[in-house]
Amino acid sequence: MAREESLQSYLAMKESKEEHLQVLIALDKKRKSGASVSLAEEAHLATLLEQHSRNVRAFAAQMTHLKELHPGQEKLLLQQIERLSHQ
Repeated sequence: MAREESLQSYLAMKESKEEHLQVLIALDKKRKSGASVSLAEEAHLATLLEQHSRNVRAFAAQMTHLKELHPGQEKLLLQQIERLSHQ
């Protein structure tokens, strides 16, 4: 159960990273093409970054919890994450 919660936290972190990165890239391309980035777009990007930061903190807390209360499970989770990253 705790490992599954930690995995879900990792997946949320990974998803928020990807979403933030995609918008960041799109806005960078827009700027390089000479177009202006709106305040709404900048605010959206900042919101995505803040969400990702919250997800990173949540995952770190989950890993600490897992390591302290379920010794050895964090290593199994990291192995599971590694396997998922190669799919």
